[in-house]
Amino acid sequence: MEDILYHLFNGDYDITPERDKKQQELYNQRYAELEKIQAVFGLDFMNRLFDLEAECEVQQNYKYYRSGFILGAQLMLEALDVKPG
Repeated sequence: MEDILYHLFNGDYDITPERDKKQQELYNQRYAELEKIQAVFGLDFMNRLFDLEAECEVQQNYKYYRSGFILGAQLMLEALDVKPG
């Protein structure tokens, strides 16, 4: 395993956790169901659905990121014994 600082420096650090066995099974089942939906509704419908899902995910991830950043700042203030306001 290479040093995490090296990956951070190069910008290629991936925080995405690997899927465990159960997650992979669920992913495979989901994919099979999506193929059935595409067969009925067509590719244009699926593309639009995926575009909407991606947009929702971006918004949700930003909210998580923002909340995590605020929590991190609050923890640092607490560690430094700085009183807000």
